[in-house]
Parts: sequence; structure tokens; C-alpha cells
Amino acid sequence: MDYPSISAAAPVFSRRIADRVRELFADGGTFVPVDLPGKPEGAYELYVAEQVVDCLDHEQSSEPRMPLDEIERAVFRPEALPLHLPAFRVPGSAWSVHWNGWAADLLCDLIGRDNLELRLVWSTDPEAKPHRDPMGF
Repeated sequence: MDYPSISAAAPVFSRRIADRVRELFADGGTFVPVDLPGKPEGAYELYVAEQVVDCLDHEQSSEPRMPLDEIERAVFRPEALPLHLPAFRVPGSAWSVHWNGWAADLLCDLIGRDNLELRLVWSTDPEAKPHRDPMGF
């Protein structure tokens, strides 16, 4: 299994996937080895998205909801988005990881669309429809 993770905040990848994206994801975070029961040592790695970027439009976004400070409706300031990063967190909602489209598409190509659920949080495309509960896993 290439993506045995159920947490949006703590994506775990197989070594195969981690090795394929390691260089591209290096600026945004760190890979940490994890041991999963019944799996060989070193077979999986956790990607810790470390960059916290203040890019939310706070007037148009919903307030973080407890207990995990999830933002139900996020609206970003396009000029402040860290498009060079694969993933980032926002102040006040450090639990949630937001993935840029290029990184999400790459992971889907590597893992398979049937094995990875993508939920649109926000887009500059007025035709795009964000998921009704993108962080509600």
C-alpha cells in the first residue's frame, strides 16, 4: 500500500512514493521514517508539512472549528499562496495540511486516483466547486 494514511494532517507514504517526491517536497517539509505493524522497517515515511503561511483571507474564510481548528470554508489570497511548496499549513489551523494542485496531481498519478481522495478547498476558477466539508475526514 502506497498511502496507508487516514489523517489529512499526517500523510504517510510508502518508501517508493517518498523516494519519488522527496526532492520536489523538500522545501515544504521533512520525511520521517515510521514503523507500521506487520511491515518491514523503513517501508513507510511520514511527510511533515512544516511551512506555516499566512495566506488566508480572514474576512471571507470561516473561523476554525474545534477541536482540531479545522477551517470549513477557506478562501485564500492568491498573491500570498506559496505555490512553490507542495503543502502548507495556515496560522490558527496548524492541524490541517493544504496541498497545492501540482503536488496533489503528482501524488494521484503515483498512487492512483482510486487510492487517494482529493477534496478541493479553494480555487481561483469561478466554475470550480469546493468540497462541502474538505477537512471532514
